[in-house]
Amino acid sequence: MQKFILALLLIVAAAAAFVQIYIIEIRTAEINALAASPTGGAVLPIEIKLITPGDGRVYVAGVPEAGQGFGPSGQVALYVASRLSNKTYSNYTALLRVIASDAQVGGPSASGYITVALYALMNNLELRDDTAMTGIILPDGLIGPVGGVQQKVTAAAQKGIKNVLVPLGQAPTGVSGVRVIEITSVEDAIYYLTGVRPPTLQYSKIDDRVFKEISLNLFTAVYSLYNRTVRTGYVDTAQIEELKRKDAYYTAASLIYQGLVNYYTQQASARRSLRQSMYEEALKMAREAESQLEKIPLTVNNIDLVVASYTRIYQVYLQANLTSPEVGTMYARALTLRPWVDEAKRMAYGMAVDESGLEEVARLYLDYAKAMYAYLSTTYGISLTDYSNAIQIAEDLYKKGRYIAAIANSIEIIATTAAALMRGAVDRYLEPARERALRNMAYAAACGYPNTLPLSYLQFGDYYSRQNPNNALVYYIMASTYSTAMRDLACRGSGVVYPEFFARGEVDVQNVAIGEEKTSDEKSVWLPILLSLLAALALIYASRQ
Repeated sequence: MQKFILALLLIVAAAAAFVQIYIIEIRTAEINALAASPTGGAVLPIEIKLITPGDGRVYVAGVPEAGQGFGPSGQVALYVASRLSNKTYSNYTALLRVIASDAQVGGPSASGYITVALYALMNNLELRDDTAMTGIILPDGLIGPVGGVQQKVTAAAQKGIKNVLVPLGQAPTGVSGVRVIEITSVEDAIYYLTGVRPPTLQYSKIDDRVFKEISLNLFTAVYSLYNRTVRTGYVDTAQIEELKRKDAYYTAASLIYQGLVNYYTQQASARRSLRQSMYEEALKMAREAESQLEKIPLTVNNIDLVVASYTRIYQVYLQANLTSPEVGTMYARALTLRPWVDEAKRMAYGMAVDESGLEEVARLYLDYAKAMYAYLSTTYGISLTDYSNAIQIAEDLYKKGRYIAAIANSIEIIATTAAALMRGAVDRYLEPARERALRNMAYAAACGYPNTLPLSYLQFGDYYSRQNPNNALVYYIMASTYSTAMRDLACRGSGVVYPEFFARGEVDVQNVAIGEEKTSDEKSVWLPILLSLLAALALIYASRQ
């Protein structure tokens, strides 16, 4: 009897060990998604299951009615909801199922609502059943416009729904019996749908000292190059001096670069022999820059410079592969690579970047960029022809394993398509988008990230805010979305700190050891297996006695 009890205790212990590791929690919510078609609107219940532990993925089960982009937008919804909840998105799996079958959910148009539902499930909050929502979720938490809002709100009113949340500038007219609330952010949506507003970081000012130093160095290098080669005629020097007085060195450097492009384009078109030599020299300079970059450690301080360098290198390569390459652009881009690489080398100190899981995040941004691009084309009939090349750049960077650079290019596509969707209320979106960028930069700065590229995008946005509000909106969304991605990366750095002297010379990344630290959360499966074997042996032994 004692032996039997001992065997039973061993079984219980083994089972407890398994339960500790493999317990699965499933929570379910249902939302009143709004859909539109040429014949009218509809309210479509969507069932959302959140499973933990999970694999960081969203699965769409048996939903032939879901439009293109439904899956990728759901992935972004999980990504945003987990960040707002201060949880790791890879700990969750989400299952999405459209219950009705009489209408179509248009791609990402329900993704804002799905984000709120996932947030509610993660935080044990109840969703209001008298409120519905439509709107795209952007990776930084902004809510973007959708199509068919008039039909959607009408359908909601007919179903007896009391409140409908819609994107900024899209409140329809002439619909009675329903309260329409315009929102700009996922936090607003969460508040109206749950009564709880997620906590946000309080900040006063973004530290831009590192950015100013880097942008001044880049400006000095590019302006010096211009003065040595072109000298005059392709840049408005008065405008450059005005930007210098405002410390807008990054914007000034970009205008000088455009002057170089115009100059070398003219040179390349003048003589065929010169065009060929410029083409070959551009490729040579790009390959040399890529070779140098591979020797530079990737840290939180220099990551933006490495990203920008790789992006420019692959722009040269893609131009080279075109039937009619823009040789002037190729040459100007390659000629101005050196300052970027030098700055990346100088800033190669501080917290090393944790690249684990980076491939999956890059895929997430790339897939969503494609979904947004397709949604813009199919739903609104707007085609951004230049951005087919941008998608190709992002794809090539991803295939080459340049995941951070792929993310940066994908973000540009997402921001451009989002701004195109917001074209009906650009002036109303400018301030919320800029504020969003500052807040997300503050989050990233709290983890030691210097916000080099986000601050440059913000500077461009301010520059264009009066003369071209749509361009300004693109840059604000880029600043916000990119700082969001870098925040996620910086806040989980590897813990390895590169000393500053690494930046003063060549560093062979292969010889720099980066240790992996096991945390207490990592549990071995061998213990429960061993206990199970012991329990089985004990049972066999007891049965023979």
